Amino acid sequence: MTKAKNLDQRVDERDGRFTAEFSLKLLPLDQTGKVIPVRPMDVSLRGLGFLAREAIKIGSIHTLLIGERRFRVELAYCSSHLGIEGLFRCGLFLREADGNLQLACEEIGLLQDNHSYRSVYTKRQVS
Repeated sequence: MTKAKNLDQRVDERDGRFTAEFSLKLLPLDQTGKVIPVRPMDVSLRGLGFLAREAIKIGSIHTLLIGERRFRVELAYCSSHLGIEGLFRCGLFLREADGNLQLACEEIGLLQDNHSYRSVYTKRQVS
């Protein structure tokens, strides 16, 4: 197994809430650019942290596809992830007043039961 794969596996183990790999998509707002698959890492009501296989321009506006739902989002940050070539840790925030990114992820089954995640997280903190 290569060093990059070892790092990817270790990163995936850090946040057990997500059950899918590159399962979400960022679409260019003007519908003329390419679709960017993203791997969700953490989510809140109005924000999403994710991994992408390419750098994305900070401040750019996109449409985030979560299942059949679409959200207008803005990229807040994007930087190289753990020094792995071709892997970027990014974050975005919701531009709409009435959206809920966490609920959308839960509705399509991307998040595992929060209780079991909290139990694992608590055990890691205590150990």
